[in-house]
Amino acid sequence: KDLNKFFYIGKICYISIMKKAYIKALRVVRSCNNSAHIMGAYNFIYNFRIRFGKWTGCEELTKKLMEKCAIQRKIVENKYD
Repeated sequence: KDLNKFFYIGKICYISIMKKAYIKALRVVRSCNNSAHIMGAYNFIYNFRIRFGKWTGCEELTKKLMEKCAIQRKIVENKYD
């Protein structure tokens, strides 16, 4: 019984860490001002997917991050055209 409680608490902590990482990824994407920043944001998203890929909801969050990064990339590209 104690072992099940430990795994349950561990899962909650892991989900909390994933939520914090997602929020940080959003901040990284929003802060992009040039193409080098965009590449760094894509790398951050890739690492997010690798780290949390096995957890429920990660695929959807990763897709949202990629969409937001694509939008930010277009904004940055149009800014310098």
